[in-house]
Amino acid sequence: MIDLNDVFFGYSDANTEAERNPEGFKKVFFDPRNILDELISGDRFILYGRKGDGKTAYSAQIKLTAPDKGFFAFQRSLSNFNNATFTRIKTNEIIGGNPYISFWKAILMIESVGMIHRCEPNIQVAEFLSLVDALKRYGLLADDSDISVTVTKLVELDSAINVRSVFQHGRKWQQEEQLRGAEQIYSAIKRTIQTLYVGKKFILIIDGLDDILNNSEFRAEIITGLIRAAEEINRAFRKTTLSVKCLILIRNDILNLCRDPNQSKIVRDSGIKLSWNLPDDPFDSDLLKLVSKRVDVVTGKENSLRDVWAEIFPDTICGKASIEYVLGNVIYRPRDVLQFFIEAQKEFVKGARLSEEKVQNALQQYSDGYFVDAMRDELTGFFPNDAVTALPDVLSKMGTQFFYPVEFAKQCANCLAFKDVDTNRVLEALFQAGYIGQHRPREKNDYTVFSYRNPREKFQPEHECILHRGLMRGLTI
Repeated sequence: MIDLNDVFFGYSDANTEAERNPEGFKKVFFDPRNILDELISGDRFILYGRKGDGKTAYSAQIKLTAPDKGFFAFQRSLSNFNNATFTRIKTNEIIGGNPYISFWKAILMIESVGMIHRCEPNIQVAEFLSLVDALKRYGLLADDSDISVTVTKLVELDSAINVRSVFQHGRKWQQEEQLRGAEQIYSAIKRTIQTLYVGKKFILIIDGLDDILNNSEFRAEIITGLIRAAEEINRAFRKTTLSVKCLILIRNDILNLCRDPNQSKIVRDSGIKLSWNLPDDPFDSDLLKLVSKRVDVVTGKENSLRDVWAEIFPDTICGKASIEYVLGNVIYRPRDVLQFFIEAQKEFVKGARLSEEKVQNALQQYSDGYFVDAMRDELTGFFPNDAVTALPDVLSKMGTQFFYPVEFAKQCANCLAFKDVDTNRVLEALFQAGYIGQHRPREKNDYTVFSYRNPREKFQPEHECILHRGLMRGLTI
């Protein structure tokens, strides 16, 4: 019997693990669908999925493997993004289309220049060196990993100094033509760098889009503009001497807010969706094979989780196979399953099997310390903070696993935090994230659906709702 505590089940953030233990992270990274190769060498550039599905793990692996595979990768975060910055861009002169595309194109080009300069500091092309010098003088090549710095700086300079003069000397510009100026910046940088010969590919990764929801002035069209800008840049640099590609990592729920005439086409042609489903035998699933990669490091064998589980965990819990029982209390995504194993380690004693009681304790700690807070995190930004904070209390006061949306609305009516909040939208968000399921009526037998088990299912406000078992534990229902 192995010592379960010898297995490292990771940190809550993949970037942290990759930074602290890069060689170990490369060993346990699991990519059953060869998504990594497509993101690096293919045409697809949008990686999307639920919170906790492993998007950041892909960006971390891209950065770690770049030196070995002969390309450069640079990650820029939107973690301190402030949508209010965009209110200072004059857009009323733009007729039709998304007014933020040109601005994002300029930002991504500036970030690309910074990436190229950091990765290849010895380039001696005069035009490129002049461009780098100009951008540095105006503070547009910040060393900070946050792309928000570049966004803010460009807005400020566009208003005060007219950065466009760096590229178009002697030309007269009018103050109200802000976005046309951004288009000129983009075009001028593209002309300068597209003929550079470096011999290696450059990948710019845009991550941290979760935090844009924390701003009360969030507008989905800003992110739509970013996606359209990345798509145009990737298309433009497919046939140039210099190879540049922009990747965007984004949550499903944020992507679904973005609306554009070409949005569905772009996502269909250029997006990759992360999802984790379970076959009849859970140990054959990609989700548990991902966990097994970490166990294999200790056992020295491949796909050893099945045997380790049989050695350490009880055969059955409450009349079910123990693995099926545990998976029924979590959501099917890497972060959740790994978090359960971290809790199981706390109950494990070397040389002894885990009892049913100890597994139940691990599940309780998983719900108390992780599951409820994870629910709040996923709703943050979509609804008022006070409502998100109060939601567990509202669900707890209902005191039942089963309820209809109208009953939830009545309970919310007693909570001031839910004033003017559409309660059906809250339930729909909970359903899409997997924290509640629904009963579907049939002529013979009702059946139960959860979105993480049945991705095609949509929330139906007339049907009965069911709290996830992990949520019930956390709410002590």
